[in-house]
Amino acid sequence: MTDGQTDVPHGAQLRVLASPPEATWRVVVCPHAGGAASYYRRLVLARDRGVGGAPGSPRGSSAPFASAPEVVAVQYPGRETRFGEPPVQTMTDLLADVAGPVRALLADDVPTVLLGHSLGASVAVRVAAGLGPGEAPDLLVVSGRATRADRPRSGGRDGDGSDVVGPGRLTARDDSALRTWITALGGTPPELLADAEFFALHARVLRADLAVHDSLGTAAAGEATEITAPLLLLAGSDDVASPPEAVAPWAERARAGVRRRVVEGGHFFVGDRAPEVVEALRVALTAVAAGTYADQVARLAAEERWVWSREIVAADLRRLADAGAAS
Repeated sequence: MTDGQTDVPHGAQLRVLASPPEATWRVVVCPHAGGAASYYRRLVLARDRGVGGAPGSPRGSSAPFASAPEVVAVQYPGRETRFGEPPVQTMTDLLADVAGPVRALLADDVPTVLLGHSLGASVAVRVAAGLGPGEAPDLLVVSGRATRADRPRSGGRDGDGSDVVGPGRLTARDDSALRTWITALGGTPPELLADAEFFALHARVLRADLAVHDSLGTAAAGEATEITAPLLLLAGSDDVASPPEAVAPWAERARAGVRRRVVEGGHFFVGDRAPEVVEALRVALTAVAAGTYADQVARLAAEERWVWSREIVAADLRRLADAGAAS
């Protein structure tokens, strides 16, 4: 095992960001909209800023999964090492490209966390769907992804966290709208956004990923799926796109236990607070291995479920009314 970005035997869809010889567990990441594999090298660097040295898991500890994990990131078409390939435009096509290699990787005996951030959470949930014992990830992590954003056809009001992937209305994606939206989310230095060449390259894959998000409105790609793997929900405390309360309803799909963790930061807390995130993954995976994870099934209270359902119905009625007024 070596550090560095290399292909794994399953093809260009997967990039090994680090594979330390002492690793006893693995993290596989499905990136956010517009994201590429290299962004998640921050999870690798996290080991030098606390992972393996944090309280309760010191370096050299015999605690389960105390060593730094192997980190593998999914590489979507059209970026970095796959720049020469055209980006895909639908979730169906994206899954056709990446699901096979990820599922093949999950089939070995290495305890594996499958983490999807933002749009990547919708990818990860669908990759894991239908996998049986011995095939599914040991832990599935939905990070920075509002539940209703996973089904855009549900509509929603501006600012309520339900249309978290697009800048304003899903059709308002000119350069100005994209820049404004990216700036609001954070995570991209302003000087890069001001660079015309960088922005053109970034907008190319971002618009494709936004089209993938839009495609969730179709029956096949947008189907709500039960989550049979242990589920960890991660949310940024100050995430304007997917606030903690918008991430929480994912718990309704969990069938093998679910826990929630709010991390200080905005939408890109995964990179900004990488040591804390990796430690949260380690703690959760340890509980899974100990067989105690499902002891804490964090279901929504009946009143929370009612409010959430009522808001979805109201959003659907508004969408139908808007469609009728436009016709």
